[in-house]
Amino acid sequence: MTIQQQTPPSPAAQLGPSPPTWHQRAGAAAIALVLLLIGTASVWSLQPPSPRPASAPRTDFSAERALARIDDIAAAPHPAGSAAAADVRDYLVRELRRLGTRPTVQTRVASRLPTDGYPTLGRVSNVYVHVPGSKPTGRVLLVAHYDSVPTGPGASDDGANVAAVLEIVRALRSLPQARNDIDVLFTDAEELGLLGAQGFVDSGVAGDPRRVAVVNLEARGVSGPALMFQMEGGLTSAVADADAVTTSFAGAVYSLLPNDTDLTVLAADGMRGINLAFMGGVANYHTAHDDIAHVNAASVQQMGDTALAAVRSLGAADLAEDEPEATYFSLFGTVVSYPAWLTLPLALAALGTLVLVLVRGRRHGLRPSRAGLAAGSFTAVLLTAVGIGFGGWWLLTALQPAYGFGIGAVYDPEPYLVAGALLMVAALLVWYRWARRRMSPAEATTGVLGWFVALALVSAVLLPGGAYLFTWPALIGLGARAATLHAEPRSPLHVLAAVAAALPATVLLLPVAVLVTAAVGLGLSAAPLLMLTLLAATALPLVEPRPSRRVSAALGASLLLGTAAATVVAASLNGYSNDNPRPVSLAYAWEADTGTASWLSRGGREQPAVGRLLTAGPSRLDDRIPSLSGAPLYHGRALEARDVPEPLIRRTAPDEVAPVTGERTVRLHLTVPDDAFMVDVFADTTRHTVRGATVDGVDVDAAKAALAEPWGWGFRYAAPSDKGIDLTLRTKGDGPLRLRVLSATSGLPDGVDAPRLPPGTGWAGFPALSGQTISVRTFSF
Repeated sequence: MTIQQQTPPSPAAQLGPSPPTWHQRAGAAAIALVLLLIGTASVWSLQPPSPRPASAPRTDFSAERALARIDDIAAAPHPAGSAAAADVRDYLVRELRRLGTRPTVQTRVASRLPTDGYPTLGRVSNVYVHVPGSKPTGRVLLVAHYDSVPTGPGASDDGANVAAVLEIVRALRSLPQARNDIDVLFTDAEELGLLGAQGFVDSGVAGDPRRVAVVNLEARGVSGPALMFQMEGGLTSAVADADAVTTSFAGAVYSLLPNDTDLTVLAADGMRGINLAFMGGVANYHTAHDDIAHVNAASVQQMGDTALAAVRSLGAADLAEDEPEATYFSLFGTVVSYPAWLTLPLALAALGTLVLVLVRGRRHGLRPSRAGLAAGSFTAVLLTAVGIGFGGWWLLTALQPAYGFGIGAVYDPEPYLVAGALLMVAALLVWYRWARRRMSPAEATTGVLGWFVALALVSAVLLPGGAYLFTWPALIGLGARAATLHAEPRSPLHVLAAVAAALPATVLLLPVAVLVTAAVGLGLSAAPLLMLTLLAATALPLVEPRPSRRVSAALGASLLLGTAAATVVAASLNGYSNDNPRPVSLAYAWEADTGTASWLSRGGREQPAVGRLLTAGPSRLDDRIPSLSGAPLYHGRALEARDVPEPLIRRTAPDEVAPVTGERTVRLHLTVPDDAFMVDVFADTTRHTVRGATVDGVDVDAAKAALAEPWGWGFRYAAPSDKGIDLTLRTKGDGPLRLRVLSATSGLPDGVDAPRLPPGTGWAGFPALSGQTISVRTFSF
């Protein structure tokens, strides 16, 4: 008797229907439509609301009421120390008094060491208001800076937010007294080194910093959602009460970047706080086009609504209690949060679910080796997304160098991102067609979800605030796969399980990709493209059955055609005009020691109007102009100006020499040109060592001021007054001590054949040598 062995069903037969019926095709189309609608809704929920009119209830925030004040705040550049800044400060004091508060102006010399430079000092004048609470457990500190960069009016950064704070104060005065104290702080010299915030910390006015909750209003553009992008300490409840647009991923990434706001200084002192900012239209940031005409009233409305709600929530909270840190994110206009300690257990749970699917799936035809092949080969897709992001940016800046100024001078980046996303989808479909010839849909999607698990684990350890982006798609997708292992081969549950991860991926990854694009610009578009690649990969089973070669070719051609069309649209939208000017960079440098006048630029010779002046470079001028050390510059000889004001230093007392150590004390007084917004002082350390210094009564740590030789020691003084700066140096060495002093003023001098910028061009964003005059002089003592 012969027993014929039966052939077991194939994995494809066990794990999914083949071929699918029209009902299943219709179901896949319906699922795709639902995902599209949910994705659209998730992105739409980020959009700012319509601005409320001045007739809105007095207890509400009204953008129209707030912006009625902006003409008195941001009609012109008002950098710290300028007469225009003093006018804004006087206006704030008058308005706060009119609102029934008692403002004070706190003036002092502050000193701070930036993370990437030498000590910065400056005389700052903060405007401060204290409003007592009924039974305070601490204080809420509402903060915005009232200075602008020297080259722009700062209407959005931070004039609109200063106006919003005044409107919030007005609304609070119409509400019952808060439980906690509510303080208002308008800081000075934020743009030149966060000195106003440092001066406030040094004053000690805030009391116990552990009982202070900061709400800081900022801008990194002129429009877009008001994003709560940073949280210091546990304040999740207040953010949730405010229904803020937020994600703990933003805070996790921000902590790794060399960016600072006033909250940086306040948090370093031990205060808790949240940072709010709108970041759309970043090409206008720190330029002359950050003006009143570009302020977006809807963004101001969302900023005001969020900040007012957060202040009210914190005003009623027990600030003596520490709230545990959390993972949090926006979801259709609300804030979802859970304790941060769950981050790693949830990622481990996703790993456990993956192992469960691989082990139990073997009994139902799922081959772990094929799932591993899917995961390994999917690496190529992710690397392609990275290549499209960075390679596309390299190509764009090669074709149009002006795109690369600062954080990117691309006014409409979205079409470029769409082009990159379409190209990425084409690469993804090529991979999926390759994979489906070697494995079942279940094995392919399990391999993709293996990447989500790996990213969840890595993020849980290195970037906890962002782990949720990968953990929940992995848990839900793998959980659905595990739950349907026993389902009938032709059950529609297989289709649902195959794309179960697409739902959480859509509502979590898509909004963050949109926000990240606005925040980082096209230069780092690889980050949102990676997110979109992972999102699209979770929906790949919807293209089943595997399309024929002819259909695949047609689909690929359509995607490439769409990429080309999006690129053409992007290029047309990003042509430069008077409304969207091409940035150019130029500064005039006068070196009094040698009688040398030069043009300096961070851009190349292709720049309109200014390129003809640049005959050399790029090269470093560290010895000649140490304040620009480390940056390769284009440069060229310039005509000598007749009246470039120079910094001056004079000795105010005879030197004192310590008899035992030989240390010499030199007392000096530094006078800077009128309208100089900052001055840098460097000491030649080839034959001397600077052991200590006092600047306007503030001690400067000599070790923290150490730089590369020959100008191996230095400090910066922001917003110097017309009375000058007192400087005491304690040095040891042989021969005279050489000091090199550099002052910077806005504008180019007359009589030097300075170019007139043609229509469609404008100065690059500060501090990219945007129409400044630098005066350099060396003194010996």
